[in-house]
Amino acid sequence: MKNVRTVIWDLDGVVWFHLKEETDILARALGIAEKKEFADEFNDFFKMFMSYFSDKIVSKDGTLKIIEEKMPILYFYGYTPEQFFKVFGRLKFRCNDFNEESLLAMKYLSEKGIKNIVKTDWFLNIQKNMLKNYGLLDYIEELHCCDNSFLKSNPLSAKGIIKSGKEQQYVMLGDSLESDIGFAEHSRIKSIWFNRGGRHNNNTKHNPTFEIHSLLEVTEII
Repeated sequence: MKNVRTVIWDLDGVVWFHLKEETDILARALGIAEKKEFADEFNDFFKMFMSYFSDKIVSKDGTLKIIEEKMPILYFYGYTPEQFFKVFGRLKFRCNDFNEESLLAMKYLSEKGIKNIVKTDWFLNIQKNMLKNYGLLDYIEELHCCDNSFLKSNPLSAKGIIKSGKEQQYVMLGDSLESDIGFAEHSRIKSIWFNRGGRHNNNTKHNPTFEIHSLLEVTEII
């Protein structure tokens, strides 16, 4: 891909991975004993978040309302949605496992004069703090999060990121076929599907330009 000058990175599932103990970590921090119930409500919240904002701009107030609706267990333990949101942000480091290969890949691309930018479906402050902690901000030139913006699944999400007429210069790198590869397709740019360890089959309508099982394979493509 000799024409590519910018790699657009997803974060969750690429730069870091959600630990299977994520909901247990949160439940313990909040003192919630019903861990299964808490985990179910936590997952319902994220499903609703992606669905509710599929056709509208993401807002923190809207997110807090979804937490209020989908996680009533918080009220039994005396927590407001705002308090939960802060706890979740503070514990995000403990809920994820950093992918060391992302640092090597970003450094390689940067040294080649290729821009690393980020497009993520979560909020700026949390993502920026994590990137800073892992030493990645030095290699990232733009950080596009969901604050007052559209999720990647929405075609309007490419506005302000992809320059019209320069589509051949971009490639999207992500793990979600629906979100990341879908973003590439509606943006008319190339895509790299990070299928970690080759664990998943593509049973969707989406067709990534490339498939990799390790981020180090990026150095062979670009």
